[in-house]
This record gives sequence, structure tokens and C-alpha cells, in this order.
Amino acid sequence: MIRIYFKRFFGIIAFLFGLILSGWFVYNQIWPTEEFKSGFRSIFQLAVPIACLAVGWKWMRYKGKGIEEVIRGDLKCPELEASIVKAKDTMPEFIREVEKGIDGAFVKFPLKTPQGLTEHIWAYVHFYKDDRFNVSLANTLVDEQEQSKGRRDVPLEEVEDWQIMLPNGSIRGAYSLAALFEYWTRQGNRLTPHMKQQKAQLQSAT
Repeated sequence: MIRIYFKRFFGIIAFLFGLILSGWFVYNQIWPTEEFKSGFRSIFQLAVPIACLAVGWKWMRYKGKGIEEVIRGDLKCPELEASIVKAKDTMPEFIREVEKGIDGAFVKFPLKTPQGLTEHIWAYVHFYKDDRFNVSLANTLVDEQEQSKGRRDVPLEEVEDWQIMLPNGSIRGAYSLAALFEYWTRQGNRLTPHMKQQKAQLQSAT
């Protein structure tokens, strides 16, 4: 949390500095000072203030990392084990929605990559047929070789979790994400603003 406050503080400083430099540039377009007249006059003089404004605005709005960014992908805990059971128990509900052609459907499964890694990855579901989900990866993999393979089929028995992103921003399913929040708070950790925003979307998974 301290890192968030520091980043926001320096974001405010950078943004204010950008405003000052921008104001100085505009002022000199109307009433140029002697220093400005003798210097190199170019639109590129706006590069620094624009950069300060952009970086400052981004840092001022920084909300910290998401839950999956701070917890290692190979984590094993009771909460995650229970989430897999719950996801599999409710799988018929998810399959019915996919067969209706609902948009925003995702599954999570363990993917073994050419580098010998096992990544638990989310993938967008195109359709379901013969106990297989046809998907496209939704997350960036550590192993870029695997990322380039495009669509693939995921057997039903390999699916660890599912979620449906609804038009109002809420999420059905995503039991593994809810489990990660339970684990994180059980360890005595505080939620970042980004995490709180993520958790608020998981009302149907809690």
C-alpha cells in the first residue's frame, strides 16, 4: 500500500510540473521572453511537459496490482482446492450458457508449455462440443512459443474454473479468484484498490 501512495504522490508532482511547463510554453507563444527568443523554438519543446502530464496522470490513478499479479501461479492452498470442486460441480450451468451462445465465457486450465512450464491460464470460449471447449488464450503466457499457437481444444476434465463476464461488469463463477482473495486476507494482507475493484465484481462467486 505504501508503494501506491508514493506512486500517486510522485504522479501529482509530475502532473503539476507538466502543467507549469505547458503554461510556460503557451505564455511564450504570446509574450515570448528573451530567453525563449534566443532558444530553439519548436513544437518538440512540448514533449517534456506532455510526457510529465501523461506519466503524472497515469500514476495519480494507480490502483496497485491485481490479485493474480501478486500470488504465484503454482500456489496450492485449501481455498483453491475447494474452488476447483465448486467449479466442477457448477459446470453444467456454465455449459448450458455456452451452448446458448453467450458472449464473455472463459475457462481456466493448466497448460504445459514447450519450456516445460505449467501455467494456469484463462481462455475465451468459442464453443463446446464433444466434451471439449474450443478456446483462444486470454492471458499472456510466460512461454511466448505457446502463445502463438492460436485456437485449441481443452478437454472438460482439465478445466479448473469458469467465469462469465456480464454486460454490467459483474462476473459469474470465477471461483478461483474468490479463493485467492480468501487466501490473501487469511495471510493478513491488505487489498489494494485494484483488488477491491476486482473483488466487487465477484458477487456471484462469494
